[in-house]
Amino acid sequence: MLVKSGWALCFQELGHFLGTVILGLPIALLLGLKREAVGATFSIDREPNIAIIAEKYGMDSPEGRGVMGIYICGTLFGAIYIGLLAGYIGSVKIFNPLALAMGSGVGSGSMMAAASGAITAVFPAKAKEIASFAAASNLITTIVGIYFTLFVSLPVANKLYGWLEPKIGRNSKKRGEI
Repeated sequence: MLVKSGWALCFQELGHFLGTVILGLPIALLLGLKREAVGATFSIDREPNIAIIAEKYGMDSPEGRGVMGIYICGTLFGAIYIGLLAGYIGSVKIFNPLALAMGSGVGSGSMMAAASGAITAVFPAKAKEIASFAAASNLITTIVGIYFTLFVSLPVANKLYGWLEPKIGRNSKKRGEI
């Protein structure tokens, strides 16, 4: 069953990109972040993503502060949040439990365990399949995500920052002002 859903598992990284960069970066700029927004929104900021920012910019950089801020918040609140969210969405029963299991693999073991545990509580008959899909999704997200964030998400986040910051950044000049 995992083999049949291979492309769906691979394409979920596109969703992580759209959610973090395309949606998150403009919101971060509207909240007043500057270069920290790039580090905070180029990915979901798990351990491999911290290494990418550390190598490219250094941890003392604004990007390093952004990636660490999201990492710490995700570590403290992420598992609780995703567990509650997955349990609620699972209880509504509008999605297939295997689709929810695939969505629970976000590249963080604790978040995956919390989400897949909540989904399993709602669908106990599919516990093994849920665990398999969640683990496969988490593994693929971690492996593919490193290359995707390195070669796609981070460059796009930098370009988007350069384009959006003068327009919607907190200290940018408003239209018509000199």
